[in-house]
Amino acid sequence: MWYNSNNYPTFKHFVPYVTYTMSEDPSLIACHACDLLLKKPVTSPGKKLICPRCKSTLYHKKIDSVNKVMAISFSGLLLYYPAIFAPLLTLSSAGMTQKGSVFDAFLSFYHQEYYFVAVILFLTSIFFPLFKLSLLLSITIQIKLQIYSRSLPFLFRTANSLDEWSMPDVYLIAILVSIIKISGIATIHYNLGFVSFVFLTIMTRATASAIDSELFWQKVFQLKKSVKGVPANG
Repeated sequence: MWYNSNNYPTFKHFVPYVTYTMSEDPSLIACHACDLLLKKPVTSPGKKLICPRCKSTLYHKKIDSVNKVMAISFSGLLLYYPAIFAPLLTLSSAGMTQKGSVFDAFLSFYHQEYYFVAVILFLTSIFFPLFKLSLLLSITIQIKLQIYSRSLPFLFRTANSLDEWSMPDVYLIAILVSIIKISGIATIHYNLGFVSFVFLTIMTRATASAIDSELFWQKVFQLKKSVKGVPANG
């Protein structure tokens, strides 16, 4: 019997795993947790499909995903420059004042020959957030304007894989821990860079919540099929 709830659509049929593969019938969906193969019903935005065997979420159809991802990625790119290059905090203690940005921290680690830490900071907090937001903005613009390029599927796969590497939230946590430790011995002033970096972190994480991967893939393959001379399964 399928799991049923007021918020979840009801499934009616199990499908033997050995009978179908996903490539043969796109109306099927496999549970990522227990590998149960199911017939996929049509769902409305905001609804979830729940596996009847293990109760894992199979698919959550997001509301207005393309527009949300476009708006979030564009907002994140607007905040990127001040978040990375503007001073985060100004510290005043014993008549001395010091301030610095995320990029200054990278340069400081590099000049002190902490090369591994410098590279990790550069990749996770500077490069990958910019790369991910730029990719998502490019993908959503192509989808909205009905423009297909042969690199579009690769770009979307790459954007999905960057969630594990784009981690400005880790650096933000390190900043907050430092603030707590030095708050008793120094006067701290929060600058534009700090506010921008907080919102950049939020925007970067919000893209992962707003993306409806299945919807995006449907849009990509619809564009691919609409381009003359491009095979549907190429």
